[in-house]
Amino acid sequence: MSNGEKTASPCYKHLDRKVRKLQRKLARQQKDSKRRNKTRIQIAKLHNQIADTRKDFLHKLSTKVVSENQTIVLEDLNVSGMVKNRKLSRIISQQGWREFRVLVEAKSEKYGRKFGSSQNKVIRKIY
Repeated sequence: MSNGEKTASPCYKHLDRKVRKLQRKLARQQKDSKRRNKTRIQIAKLHNQIADTRKDFLHKLSTKVVSENQTIVLEDLNVSGMVKNRKLSRIISQQGWREFRVLVEAKSEKYGRKFGSSQNKVIRKIY
């Protein structure tokens, strides 16, 4: 944030490892077997757990940001370029930055706050 405050997001590393391990296990199992179905359901549950954790964190953070500030400006990032970095792509993809932006926009409108992005300000200055 502009005041130097940082927020640590939850670590999905442990759950992601479990998903990858189970997906390898699933690939080796015989199709249409009961054990394969069981593994498939385990993978789905882990994906849901990751998604629920992410949504919960993003909702809490966006509510905090909107309630504490009158004007909110988010920096536009070149996410597609950042995802091309092989070492950071998985971590960046898991954070859900687009979802955070959508939540902040909706909540700022709901609570009557001003919302903008850094790119819009640059465009206004040029014209």
